[in-house]
Amino acid sequence: MFKKLMKRLTNNMGLKLLSLLFSVVLWLVVVNIADPEATKTFSVPVNIQNKEVIEQMGKVPDVIGDTDIAVFSISGPRSYVEEMNADDFTVTADLSQVDLTEEDETKLVRIEVTPKKYEKYITVHQKTVNMQITLEELAEKNFVISPVTTGTPADGCAIGNVEVTPNLLAVSGPESIVSKISKVTATINVNGISSDVTDNVVPVLYDEEGNVITSDLLETNQATVNIKANILGTKSLTIQCDVTGEPADGYEYTGLEYAPQTITVKGEAQILNTMNVIRIPGEVIDITGATGNVENTIDINEYLPEGVSLVDDEGNQIAIKALIVQKASKIVNLSTENINIDGLPDNYELTYNVTAVPVNIRASQDEIDGFDVSSIQATIDVTDLEPGTHTVQLEITINDEKYEVVGSVSVQIVIKDLDAEETPEEGTTGNGNSSGSTANGTGGNNSDGEDSSDRNNSTSGR
Repeated sequence: MFKKLMKRLTNNMGLKLLSLLFSVVLWLVVVNIADPEATKTFSVPVNIQNKEVIEQMGKVPDVIGDTDIAVFSISGPRSYVEEMNADDFTVTADLSQVDLTEEDETKLVRIEVTPKKYEKYITVHQKTVNMQITLEELAEKNFVISPVTTGTPADGCAIGNVEVTPNLLAVSGPESIVSKISKVTATINVNGISSDVTDNVVPVLYDEEGNVITSDLLETNQATVNIKANILGTKSLTIQCDVTGEPADGYEYTGLEYAPQTITVKGEAQILNTMNVIRIPGEVIDITGATGNVENTIDINEYLPEGVSLVDDEGNQIAIKALIVQKASKIVNLSTENINIDGLPDNYELTYNVTAVPVNIRASQDEIDGFDVSSIQATIDVTDLEPGTHTVQLEITINDEKYEVVGSVSVQIVIKDLDAEETPEEGTTGNGNSSGSTANGTGGNNSDGEDSSDRNNSTSGR
């Protein structure tokens, strides 16, 4: 039975082997048609291992160029190749394998690329075989971490204090890289936020040109830091300004111009609710003796209460201008009939050599044309003045404070002693030659019936 079975198996052995070979070839053909060969290229950063070997020498490795980026390709069945990405490979360079006794400045470190899956089905073809390094002095430096925000808070809100904890980052590595670090920042997103927000973020290193510095050769004492943004309320406030002093004689202050007239501030609600205006004291704009506009620019931050600040930090300058203009003047004629006389004895008569006195009135341009001469109250004091011709100064007041008198006003007067005048002899009748210039009117009508006091513009003290 066994012999018969063996005979059947060995019959036509060559034909059977041929059939088997054909089957294998056919299977390979089918497989290649269904899952053909494919290739794919990757660029993956090299993970540097065992840096402490060099650091124990007081040095650190510095990579030359981009040799710490491994460029390689893989080949294999398309079904496997297409599923592979950069995270599916371990790319390392082991510094412990470097011969540090060599005096060459440039040292080569072998790069190992290992697939994390499908290792049996794909083949790795390395284009970058070695990482090139030089040995540099180890440098370490501390940097203050600057907080940065992105986005815009919700309407009616603004960013308050932003704090980073810890706010100091120690960075060590090759001196050539550490020396390029200009600043370190931590960024938090506040877009649409209406309340305080906190986040853990990775500090970012920048050079002087604002380019990000990244290197596996750098080490920091903090992988992440905590950043907190305080969100505050906002309020629009009106600015109010005052002035101090008086302009020069003949000039007047007409008002203030300033820009901006409102500012938007931020702070806690309990503080903002008590505020409506920001007052700038008058000492800031002193117009004493000014003959033209007085201008000043101030920093509004100096007048904000504690706990309140500007939403726009750059909008702190307030330009203020006090407007000073010259007053207008006008000459008006004051009738001598409207001058009050003080101190004239009853037996004295006072006359003027003019019918009107010019008075220089000064006021603003808008008011000068509306001046009413009847608002002038003028007085002369002739107390103790003897008969004769005198020039006396008028004491003038104006009922409307919008107007003022420029300079002094004087008038020439003549005082006569009526008792000292010549009297007619007894029994002599008036024949039209009697004196009609006496202020008390005795013999006061001359031959043509005209009142002598009107003709002489005289005033009697009696």
